[in-house]
Amino acid sequence: MIYRYGDTSVDTLRAEILRAGETVPLRRKSFDVLVYLLHRPRRVVTKAELLDAVWHDRIVTEGSLKSCLTEVRAAIGDHERKLIRTVPGRGYMLEAPFDSELPAADTRTSILVAPIEDQGLGRDSAYIADGLTEEIIVELSKVQSFRVISHASVMRLKRMGGALEDHARELGAEFILEGVIRKRGDELRTTIQLRNLESTDARWCERYRGTLADLFDMQDEIARSVTETLAERIPSAKPARKDKLAHARAVECYLRARYQIWTFSPQGYQQAERHLLNGLNLVGPNARLFATLGHVYARYSEIGLDPDGAFLEKAAECAEKLFELDANSARGYSLLGMVRFHSGELRAAVGPFERAVGSGLNDPDTLTALGYVYALMGRNRQASQIFAECLAIDPLTPINQCMPGFVAGLEERISDALPYYRRFFAMDPYNAFAAWALSNVLLRNGLIGEASVIIDELRANHPTSVLAQLAYAAITGVCGRRGAARKALTDELRAAAKRSELLSRELTHCLALAGETDEALDWLENTVRIGNINYPFWAQHNAWVDSLRSSSRFDKIMRDVEREWLSVTDAH
Repeated sequence: MIYRYGDTSVDTLRAEILRAGETVPLRRKSFDVLVYLLHRPRRVVTKAELLDAVWHDRIVTEGSLKSCLTEVRAAIGDHERKLIRTVPGRGYMLEAPFDSELPAADTRTSILVAPIEDQGLGRDSAYIADGLTEEIIVELSKVQSFRVISHASVMRLKRMGGALEDHARELGAEFILEGVIRKRGDELRTTIQLRNLESTDARWCERYRGTLADLFDMQDEIARSVTETLAERIPSAKPARKDKLAHARAVECYLRARYQIWTFSPQGYQQAERHLLNGLNLVGPNARLFATLGHVYARYSEIGLDPDGAFLEKAAECAEKLFELDANSARGYSLLGMVRFHSGELRAAVGPFERAVGSGLNDPDTLTALGYVYALMGRNRQASQIFAECLAIDPLTPINQCMPGFVAGLEERISDALPYYRRFFAMDPYNAFAAWALSNVLLRNGLIGEASVIIDELRANHPTSVLAQLAYAAITGVCGRRGAARKALTDELRAAAKRSELLSRELTHCLALAGETDEALDWLENTVRIGNINYPFWAQHNAWVDSLRSSSRFDKIMRDVEREWLSVTDAH
């Protein structure tokens, strides 16, 4: 939702405030206070209500709330305290008539599938409710006329708590699909209802009964029922069918695996692999199981646990199995793109990703990867369009918050990039990548003191991380401590960077800052070979390679990059 008053606009989806066209930074808690008030105009909101809504179960003082309100008033230009009025002895009231509107960019029917509530499933069976939630989201996402909030964002909502309606409005949803599931012996009983956000009455409600083996049939029926309910608005909407798992034990294996994948941990991936292999042993070749297993193997590379590429080879084998089952498998193309992406073959990944997306695969991971590759190839406009789509369908996954900032950074709009990375870090402050990314952008903005604090915490929390090494090398290089910068760049980092565009790119930067010109140029060549051919970034915008520009070798590399970049941009 976008709220406007005078020259001020508040975009709750992107967590962004603009005044006179300029971005106004605001801490996440302060922004949450503002959003809560925007949702309740001309109503007295008590201090206790605000504290409970924004900080939930955390114990904080009224001083924290007052500090947030001071920041909010400054952000929206309420210096005279006329927009947000203090009501003595009671609380606060938003007096200003902020006009609200949905973002105009996306006209599809928007649906929030709320986390299915489990009643009496028990800890060992809780995966069933989360699995059903995800599967309904996946099925409805195949309908081109629907914009369905992603599973990752829905699970984050579950952890956040708070009123479902408020979250739905913030995400721009028109309809809420919600339900409960109960398990009695081998029988599942599910009640699902669809309602319009602006109405208290259910548009549709249905009950389902079946066994675990019937779970996918239930989800298909739910998706079909929702589509029929909205048929008057969307006559052409038809949910696609998919591979079934008729074996109850195989269904359980699949759901348990999906549950473990969302832990984003090596232990979770190992358990997911075991469950999926068990499922394949039960039912034989199955597209759903192969696609999920390949996703698990690719994840190992994402978290830096595949130095020799063994897991990527397994992921590639899963992609081959998918194409054996269906020569035009969208999930097969997505997995093939991921394999090429993590193998350091970025340009070769574009075709499979585009094929997957063109086939209707509305998967945020696939979209993000495609947008990232576009950006590195210098197709910035297309990258920005894709990142906006990712924010629309998956706004609560932290990485999606920073991707528009990534494009801004490539264009040397460093100050524009900073708010995106601040939001990314605020959503996931203990994530090593988030900490490194924010510190990197802070250094580029000359905010060395703030970057130093984050880097110290990153090294303390993740002492063996290659990202911590890069962050320390960058700050020591920026500060002119070249010897310390060189020592921070270990052989382990160099080995990991051979196939990783990100690590290779940042190793180039750190070596350039450390005065190691020849090796920096070696790694620049490696980065270009992998697929980063964004010529304007290297030749014009990137201040961290200024020490290389006097080299004739740098000139030659840039001529080669320009030729490849022009061939890509001319074609699009």
